[in-house]
Amino acid sequence: MLTPLQQQVLDRAAADGWQVLFSPYRACLVGAHVDHQGGKVTGFALSYGIVLAYSPTDDGMIRLEDLTVTGRASLNHANEPVELENAQDWSKFVMGAGKLLSPRKRGFEGVVAGSLPSGGLSSSAAFSLAILSALADANGRALTNLELSRAAVEIENRFVGVNCGLLDPTIITNAKAGHMVTLDCATGDVTVEPGPEVAIVAVYSGIPRALVSTGFNNRTEECRQAARMLSKLIGHQEEVTRLGELPRDLVLRHIDALPEPYCLRARHFVTETERVERATSAWRAGDLEELGRCASESLNSSIANYETGSEEQRVLARILRDTPAVLGARFCGGGFGGFAAGLCLPSDAQRIASDALGAYRRAVPGYADKAFAIVSQPSDSLRRLR
Repeated sequence: MLTPLQQQVLDRAAADGWQVLFSPYRACLVGAHVDHQGGKVTGFALSYGIVLAYSPTDDGMIRLEDLTVTGRASLNHANEPVELENAQDWSKFVMGAGKLLSPRKRGFEGVVAGSLPSGGLSSSAAFSLAILSALADANGRALTNLELSRAAVEIENRFVGVNCGLLDPTIITNAKAGHMVTLDCATGDVTVEPGPEVAIVAVYSGIPRALVSTGFNNRTEECRQAARMLSKLIGHQEEVTRLGELPRDLVLRHIDALPEPYCLRARHFVTETERVERATSAWRAGDLEELGRCASESLNSSIANYETGSEEQRVLARILRDTPAVLGARFCGGGFGGFAAGLCLPSDAQRIASDALGAYRRAVPGYADKAFAIVSQPSDSLRRLR
């Protein structure tokens, strides 16, 4: 699913003999807001993503042009910005990749274009993984999926300022067409399993968002504080800062003793973990009705217990969930803007996309001109196009 700008990237690469990477976006329908707490998560890669064309250079410089936002960034071998033109935000990802893969002998010259605006389909992880892969390749390094995923999370945590977990990059690096990826963030175990034919309909609310400027980090800190409180109630000798480190039955027993919002955050964690277990069993059994129920329950808990989602995005997710033939839906990512995604049969996807988009435009006319819908099936992982 290439845009005209992405085709320009491919044309330039073909003309100059550059290499090309495709880093897909991802959709997570069950397993929201628990990866940073050691929970279980699921997801699919989409057929939409980021295209990066690049050519290694011997001077150690990284020079990157982003056609999507018409920006440029140049970093020297010490990862210090030499030029930033409309690149103040995304250059942090490039700088982080450069520092994590230092010292290096070679850099690269590249051009990049994304197919969708940021907002819950993990464009930031897709971008980080593409930059990391190109820079590693330029220096003759082969990074494993786990190494790439951990580096992408470190870029977000240390250099961008978002306290996310392994969900996004793990799905992007391990995905396979027609398969669902499941990650146990406590153990690091990844499973990639085939299942029934499904489609994902994603509708853009018209509201962009960057997680670092939302309540995302506050929510993660509230989860950590809930874990600290529960560890004391349970009688742990050592302080625990992740809810996944505590026995689930004991958490359930003591949740009501916590004040708000900490009891709500803990309740979302334990119920979402249970939903992921149900969802993975449903996927293996081909039970799409149950998988859809898990997605819609995840939406309800994200609103009631995790208290996320702008009003417009809540409206959008509910519209999508209630559109005929949608099996289940939730808003995507941090939930403070961006996309909502629904699960359906491929034969119903285009009609659902049209119906849900039309209903949202009528309900929220202020963003009608910016809203749009896409359709994808579970797709392949980060890969080389040429």
